[in-house]
Amino acid sequence: MKRSTRRISLIMALVMMLSLFTFTTASAADGVLDVGMSIAIDSMTPFRANTGRDQYVLKLVYEQLGVFDENQVLQPWGAKGWTTEDNLNYQVEIWDNIYDSAGNHITADDVVWFITESKTRALKPCFAKVEKVEKTGDYTLAITMNQDQIGAFDTMCSDVFMVSKAAFEASADEFATSPVTTSIYALTGFQAGSTYTFAMRDNYWQAKENLPACVQFIVPNVCYHTITEASQMGIALETGVIDVAVQMDLTTAVQYVDNSAYTVEQVPGNQGWTLFFSGAESRNISSDVNLCRAICSAIWNEGLIQGLCSGYGVVMSDVCSPRHIGHNPEWDTNLYYEYSVDKAKEYLAQSNYHGEELVLLTGSSTLVSRMAQMIQAFCLQVGINIKINSVDMAQLTAIRLDGNQYDMFINTIGGTYCADHWAIRYDPNAYELGDGTARKDYTLGDMLYKTWTVSGYTQENIDAVHDYILTNGIAYGLIDPTTMCVWRNNCGLENEVKEFAGYINPACSTWSGL
Repeated sequence: MKRSTRRISLIMALVMMLSLFTFTTASAADGVLDVGMSIAIDSMTPFRANTGRDQYVLKLVYEQLGVFDENQVLQPWGAKGWTTEDNLNYQVEIWDNIYDSAGNHITADDVVWFITESKTRALKPCFAKVEKVEKTGDYTLAITMNQDQIGAFDTMCSDVFMVSKAAFEASADEFATSPVTTSIYALTGFQAGSTYTFAMRDNYWQAKENLPACVQFIVPNVCYHTITEASQMGIALETGVIDVAVQMDLTTAVQYVDNSAYTVEQVPGNQGWTLFFSGAESRNISSDVNLCRAICSAIWNEGLIQGLCSGYGVVMSDVCSPRHIGHNPEWDTNLYYEYSVDKAKEYLAQSNYHGEELVLLTGSSTLVSRMAQMIQAFCLQVGINIKINSVDMAQLTAIRLDGNQYDMFINTIGGTYCADHWAIRYDPNAYELGDGTARKDYTLGDMLYKTWTVSGYTQENIDAVHDYILTNGIAYGLIDPTTMCVWRNNCGLENEVKEFAGYINPACSTWSGL
C-alpha cells in the first residue's frame, strides 16, 4: 500500500508539473525541433534594451548587419562588407536583394533609419557611439563613430537589425507579437514568455553560400520554449516536450552526463555572474567602499560553484568573464578578495553600516534566485542584512539601470572585449542617470575612454580599469558557470554548428530524426 501511494503521488506530481506548460508534448519525429531555453522573451520588437540581447531567438526573426561567429569574429550578414582606414569612418555596403517576409525591399534608407531611431530611443549604449550615419547610395551608407573605440563598430553592427521602416511603422505594436521577418523564417506562433514557433518561408532572399555558417539555418520548423524552472526543463526533455535544452541549469544538466540516451555538451561560460553595487547618491552603499569590500569578502565563491553549478565553473577574478578579450591570466592568481569572515568583519567595522536592510535586485530564474539566497546567507553570518527583490524580466528591464531602486544587482554581461562590458555598465554618459547603476564616476569614465582606442587597449590600461573597479566597490565578479546543453540522442545529431558563445546552434545543425 505504501509503495502504491508513493507511486501515485509521483504520477500526480509529474502531471501537475506538466500542466504548467502551455504547449503540448512533441518530439523531433513530428518534424519540429523543440528547443528549451531559460530566458524569456516578452516582445519581438527590434528596438530593445541590452537585457537578453544575446538571445538567439532574435536571429531567427531579424538578420543583422553583422554576426559574431563561434570564434567571436564579426562576419557580414545583411551587409556584404565594410571598409575603414581609421576605425572611425566606415563605408558599408548591404546586399541589394534583401526582401522581408511581406515583400518589402530593404535598402540603405532602412538601415539609416534603424540606426537613427536606435540612437533616439537610447536603449543600447552601442548606438551612442555613432556620431552620424548617412546614405551614400541605394545600398551603401557611411557610418562615423564618435571615437575609435575597440569593438564599438562590431557591437553596433550586431545590434543593427535589417528591418523595413514602412513595415515597422505600419505595425500596430511595433513588431511585438507579429514581426515582419528578414530571416529565412516566419514567426508562426508567439506566446510571450512561453513559446516561439518558426517555419521556413519560401520567399527567402539570400543564397545559403553567402551566409556565415553560424546562421545557415536548415531546420524547416523550430519551436523555442521558455522554461525558467530547472526541474521543469528536465521533465520537458525526458518526456519529449523538447528535444534540446540550451544553457540548461547545471544542477539539472549533470544528471544526464553519464546517460547514454543523451548528449551533454560542456563549454566555458561566456558571460559570468557579477554583483553590481548601486552608484546612486540616494543609496548609502554608493559611497561606502568598506561596506562593499565587506560584502565581497563575505561571499564564498567556491561555495557558489559547488552549490549552484555542481562544481562546473570557475571563480571570476574580474568583473568580466575570462573569455573576454583583454582578460589578464595574472588576475586569476592574484584575487582582490578571498573568502574570509574575519576580513569581512574587519571591513564592516570600518564602514558606516549600522544594520540597515540592503536591497539585492535579481531576475527570477532558478539559478540567480538560489545565488541571491546564498549571498544573503553569507552576508548574514558577518552581520549584513539583505532583502532580495526578485522580479520578472519586464520589471527587471524597467528598473535595472536605476540604482535608486536597489543597493546591489546581480546580472550577466556579454560581449567580446572587456571594453564591451565596460561600455554597457560603467560609462557615466551611457544612460540618462549615469552608468548602468546611476553612478557618475568620471574618473573611471576617462580611464575607460583611454582604453577604448585601438592603440589604447593595452594590458597596462586594462589592468588599471580592473584595479579601479574592484578597489572602489563598483562591482565584483562572482562565478562563471560552465555552459551545458543537452539533447536527446534519438534526434540523431549528424552535424553540429555552434553559435558565437561556443555551444550548439540547434536550427543550423543537422538532425536525422527530423
